[in-house]
Amino acid sequence: MTYSKHFPDNCPPSESDIASGEFYRFIKKAHERPHQKDFISWRQEFSDKECPTGLSECQACGVSIYSSLDDAKNLSLRIPRFKNMKIAKALLSDGLGRIKHTPSRNGKSHHTWWIPEDSEPCKVFELIDANQEDSTKT
Repeated sequence: MTYSKHFPDNCPPSESDIASGEFYRFIKKAHERPHQKDFISWRQEFSDKECPTGLSECQACGVSIYSSLDDAKNLSLRIPRFKNMKIAKALLSDGLGRIKHTPSRNGKSHHTWWIPEDSEPCKVFELIDANQEDSTKT
């Protein structure tokens, strides 16, 4: 897999896993379906800024996803910027990059996902009605 040239050396990290499993991602509410721009990393969005405290340059090159719908729902209730977003779900599989479990104070199921160049993650994710989804998975 080929990753963006802006990724630092050894990124994704060797201790990351092949992207696999069911995950959730926040999507801008204005969209009727996920768009490619919903999968832009912090580093792509803020190329001229230093990484926030506690975030490595490699992690800044990935995007946040959650393995628990309950975590995503709780974030949307507690954190203002997530209140105005929708939740999308995908089943990730081989060929969709690498992931690493990177729990945060805001979500124990948080993962960082490094998306290969020329991928179209917007075609894998679909918007869900979080209130209708089975949230028993962790």
